[in-house]
Amino acid sequence: VALLRAVDCGEVGTIAMYSQKIIEAQQGRLEKRLGFKLIRYPLDKVEAWVAHLDKAQAQKRDLTPEEDRFILNETLLSTIDYLYHAERYHIIEQDAMEGGGLARFKPWESQKIILRKLAEWQEEDYDRLARKEIAIGVLIAIHKARQLGATAIGRSLLMHRLTTAKNVRGISASVDEDKKMELYTRDKTILDNLPWWLKPSAKYDEKGEHIHFEGLGSKILYQTGSQKSGVGQGRQFDISHLTECASWPYPLTIENDFYPTIPQAATTLCILESTAQGRGNWWHDFTERIRIKGSARWRYLFIPWYAEERKYRRTPPSGWKPSDLSILHAKKVHETSPTYVGKAVMLKPNQLYWWESERGDAVKRGTLNIFLTNFAATPEESFQHTTVSAFAPEVLEKLRLQTAMGKPYDVRLGGL
Repeated sequence: VALLRAVDCGEVGTIAMYSQKIIEAQQGRLEKRLGFKLIRYPLDKVEAWVAHLDKAQAQKRDLTPEEDRFILNETLLSTIDYLYHAERYHIIEQDAMEGGGLARFKPWESQKIILRKLAEWQEEDYDRLARKEIAIGVLIAIHKARQLGATAIGRSLLMHRLTTAKNVRGISASVDEDKKMELYTRDKTILDNLPWWLKPSAKYDEKGEHIHFEGLGSKILYQTGSQKSGVGQGRQFDISHLTECASWPYPLTIENDFYPTIPQAATTLCILESTAQGRGNWWHDFTERIRIKGSARWRYLFIPWYAEERKYRRTPPSGWKPSDLSILHAKKVHETSPTYVGKAVMLKPNQLYWWESERGDAVKRGTLNIFLTNFAATPEESFQHTTVSAFAPEVLEKLRLQTAMGKPYDVRLGGL
């Protein structure tokens, strides 16, 4: 315990680590300071230790030096390594495809895309600091298909920072009260299931409004995009997570009121996420502006419907063959997937059959535009008209699928 106080975990964890390269460097510095190696325990060993320490607490006895050393080890590794901590100590609600109920966090492939990008962008910020430049933090606009775990990992990322670092200022917001309460509930599930020796005490915990951790001094505020006052106005937030951004009734408050609250620092983590909700609105303009023209601080990430292959699939009937349109869709996925998921993807038969059958049902209902919005393979496909268009969604879809990807050319004029 004395060692734990001497190292000051809150100070060490001011910047949560997502890059393995940075984590290894930080761990090396810690081990040199401590005079011993930190141990990365596998999950089964951690579970055994958690059960053992629960018994020790129930017996109200003093901890042994070995028990103290384990707590120190896990506290330090949790502080510097997000994924080490989350995979061992974060309990979340499982998706129905995994059986539902509560279970330990295990990132999906779609969530690993986010983590890889976080690591990449954090390394860029550390390189800026190494060059004596000003850090900008990590600000991400996640444009996504539906139900791919972006909100779940966003809550896990924020709760990790709030429970392992000192004086972290956080904010989370969504489109309405119901969605805001969903964020709070997810956070409480993680917090309530932390082992007693990793759980910070809460000074204030007002349901759906705010949580303030007494010992750490870290706190999080929950707000809605429908409130009359600007989200986060007049404050600063080191970490933030806004969901359903395309559906906010006053979306300009995000850029006009919320954006100025985001400090330009290496400690900053800001996540905006949403599916598309039509064309020509703020989210359409904001994300396409970042994707096409770039931004000084914002980073863009699109997550297509097939990113987590276990999520959307259906066993095809015997003798099924994909339609011509389905083959065009699979071809488009294969061409564009290196950009969006980092590798060329050939859709499996059960994925393609799911897409074809769900699309067919949407056509029968007259809601193809909604289907393509929710389960897009490309950003262009996701932005559909919400009202009647001069061209049927089927016509526009076929044209998009038949359009080849553009190729860049180096055009030089006048010998320049």
